[in-house]
Amino acid sequence: MNRPSRESVNVDELVRRVSVEDVMRFYGVPFDAIQRVGDEVRTRCFLNCSKTEPTGDRTLAIKIEDDAKKWCCHRYECEHKRGGNLVGLIDLVKPGDHMNGRPRGERFKAILADLKEIAGGTPLSAQPAVAGAPAKPRVSEPVKVNLPLVESLNERARTVVDLHEKFVVDPMAMSPSAASYFRRRPYLTPELCAKWKVGYLPHNTGGDKTGGSMRGRICYPVHDEQGRVLTWFGRDPQFEEKYAIWQAGDRSGVSPEKCHFVKGYHRGLEVLGQHRLADPATREAIQALRHVIVVEGPNDAIRLDALGVPAFAVCSNRITTAQADRIARWCRELGVTAAVLFDADPEGDAGGQQAVIELAQRCPVRLAWSRTMFDGRFKDRQPENVSGEEWEFVRTALVA
Repeated sequence: MNRPSRESVNVDELVRRVSVEDVMRFYGVPFDAIQRVGDEVRTRCFLNCSKTEPTGDRTLAIKIEDDAKKWCCHRYECEHKRGGNLVGLIDLVKPGDHMNGRPRGERFKAILADLKEIAGGTPLSAQPAVAGAPAKPRVSEPVKVNLPLVESLNERARTVVDLHEKFVVDPMAMSPSAASYFRRRPYLTPELCAKWKVGYLPHNTGGDKTGGSMRGRICYPVHDEQGRVLTWFGRDPQFEEKYAIWQAGDRSGVSPEKCHFVKGYHRGLEVLGQHRLADPATREAIQALRHVIVVEGPNDAIRLDALGVPAFAVCSNRITTAQADRIARWCRELGVTAAVLFDADPEGDAGGQQAVIELAQRCPVRLAWSRTMFDGRFKDRQPENVSGEEWEFVRTALVA
């Protein structure tokens, strides 16, 4: 009969013995935005994930009365939205290379050692909480950069450099949801899809297993300014349906994932479409328009390209400092003004205002439209569904 080792540790018991405040204090997380809401605490996200800007004060939800201290991140773009337990949360807080909230091997052993230290002696939660006064110094994070896929340290990432060669762009050959996605966007022609390396990756592409996490998704690339692919991201064509079902339920499960990126890509550092600036014709078109057009999503940029308008997408309704720095550099190089053309809805208006403030600190900028501008003509509209006539109206207002 096998007997448990004297050195074995009951992890569940350790987790029950420590509080969330204990963990935050141990890793030097400030307490300046913690709020108690029922049986959980809400705070801005302090995880080491893909975010490049501070989140809202209620983004991270942690059930402090639950034995496992279950948590969930409500940030819309978050790659860790699936949540987890306290051990997974520590994995995303503890300095060093995390394992996406699923620690194993040496990483798990290191976390277990920390838990034993936190739980040992006088409970840390009995000590006064002092915002900004960590009990243990945090290791500074390395500067994040995005390598071209061809140079990636991840062998699997290097195999998807030419993923676009497997894409389908004919709706007749797609799944019903993907076909509907394309038919609602008639500007996604085979020619424009080939130009932008966009398309649908079927679930079945023969015996080739590359791009597995992107299968069944509408895929887009992000290039660096030299034209090399930095990542692919796949958009779930069934996201709206899945999200509506999740919202109508008790929301206890993981929120559906809208876009999935190649592992290792740091979001918020790049601007989709930036590779087009290497084309002299694109630079001339920007100078003729006298503006660098900044939009939210890839479809906005592709639709405007169909109208002959160069546009660049931040892939969010919030611009990051890195993206603002990059766009401001282009404006200085070309002698033009930035023009923010986010969705004309409440979220887009809020994000547009934030983008204008960020860019105004770096270069000339103006708001191209909003829900209330032009007597509400473009209320609840998106750049991806403007007509040629409507764009001409916006263009005339910009250059007036």
